[in-house]
Amino acid sequence: PTEVTEQLPPKMEMYEVGKTLQLADKWWTVTDVKNAICRAGEGELPFAAPPGHRRGSIDLTNKNGEFASIELSKDDVEFYVGEFVRFDDLKFTNLRPVPGWNAEVAQEKNRTTALACPSCGAVVNLRAAGQSMSAVCGSCGVVIDTATPEFQVIQKADIATRQLAPLLPIGQRGKLFALEYEVIGFVARTDKYSKWSEYLLFNPWQGFRWLVSFNGHWSFVDRLPAMPDLSGETIEMGGRDYKLFDKGSATVSGVLGEFYWKVRRGERADITDFIAPPEILSKETYPDLHEFTWSLGEYVDSRLIAEAFGVKNLPSSQGVYLNQPNPFAVRWQEVRVAFFVTLLALFLIHFFSPFARHEVTRNESTFLFDREQQRVSATSAAPAETPKLVTPHFLIEGGEQRVVIETAADVDNSWLDLDFDLVNAKTNESFPAAVEVSYYHGTDSDGAWSEGSRAATASIPGVPAGEYFLVVEASADTQIQKMPFTVRVRTGGVFTSNLIVMLLLVLFYPVMLLWRRHRFERARWDESDFSPYQSSDD
Repeated sequence: PTEVTEQLPPKMEMYEVGKTLQLADKWWTVTDVKNAICRAGEGELPFAAPPGHRRGSIDLTNKNGEFASIELSKDDVEFYVGEFVRFDDLKFTNLRPVPGWNAEVAQEKNRTTALACPSCGAVVNLRAAGQSMSAVCGSCGVVIDTATPEFQVIQKADIATRQLAPLLPIGQRGKLFALEYEVIGFVARTDKYSKWSEYLLFNPWQGFRWLVSFNGHWSFVDRLPAMPDLSGETIEMGGRDYKLFDKGSATVSGVLGEFYWKVRRGERADITDFIAPPEILSKETYPDLHEFTWSLGEYVDSRLIAEAFGVKNLPSSQGVYLNQPNPFAVRWQEVRVAFFVTLLALFLIHFFSPFARHEVTRNESTFLFDREQQRVSATSAAPAETPKLVTPHFLIEGGEQRVVIETAADVDNSWLDLDFDLVNAKTNESFPAAVEVSYYHGTDSDGAWSEGSRAATASIPGVPAGEYFLVVEASADTQIQKMPFTVRVRTGGVFTSNLIVMLLLVLFYPVMLLWRRHRFERARWDESDFSPYQSSDD
């Protein structure tokens, strides 16, 4: 109990789900408004608990995840503040055996509590006796109120209920995440566009959990005990940002088994889903029940479900589900460090490896292309051939390396072709290369234009050390009679083309992963009305 200075409204109708109240210097959100009836009391209590005593119960939470409740009676209004704990946190000892769950008592294994169906008289087994508020008769399909001794019928059966065929049978047990659960309930839900199945799991020490199945996709869902009424398109919780994915209404189309609330076919819930795959954060508002709840789900592979509950041939998953992990994002996380390390190593090798020698100019010569000289050569008695131009000898030192031949000529709307032979003066081994220097420009209806360049470069890889000279053969556009040009020979450096090829090889797999990751996310958000990939005009 907590004393408050604020005036608490004394009547139930003054409290509304979603309304905020300032109490004990904190802001609280009303999450549930119910009338409670005392069924019985046992042991020592700080208040009288006569059977049939009625009290109003209002549950509240705040943004810090704290829990509170207001209890209303004819004579008093009380405010309580507390925190949610799991059963194991209480560290109870000397507990009595739980029927059907204590493995050390062999005759109690799978034992249940039974009642007679008020409609057909068939035996209805309660697997969560004392906690179930409703159950469905397996014989006639009526929904039974198990919260009162009279076991009244809440809702009669329909044909759709009798045709339900859950993938996980009621009563099936399985070990999931190191805990044993029993399937005690099945709900079929539909909305405007789709239908899905929800399986209620029970463990007497851990309480209730849900398995939600849609098109072969499964999520393990736990209710959140203390969540305020949050809004917006992004919710931050536990260091993660959950993005708004969907809003809509869902209707219960069929039920089997037993449940912790008085479920009925046709029950409507307004659902808002936020995702941070593989997790999903959902808010369900029940207008008829005057409450809203939050739950947190995690995607589970169907193979894990099949193994846990001993079920074969579960349907394979279809399409991309809203909280399905992106496998390509997972792979990218696995390779991205190696990728960036490899990328860095590639640049280091390119610029600082022993093969990346300093560039040194070995020779620079100026020649003259002379068409008249070519004519004289062609009319002489000797066989016609283009006159050759030769550079002085020069040394290449330091082992095999790249040789770059750079050429420049002042061509103007014309071209100059140069054929080179890099010749070893001692062995006569030659290394050929060729370039074209061409430059054109002008104007047209679109304006000025130009193409080509007055300079050109040729590269020769892996030239051994030694004494060399360069032989040049020139030919030119017919309009050129004489054209001076320069030739410079450099050694060292590395081929940029090698770097480009290696970059393409290194980038291929990561780029493919990133592209497929993007496509996967697009497919996921195509099912959402809040897709970040849609423009405002879509």
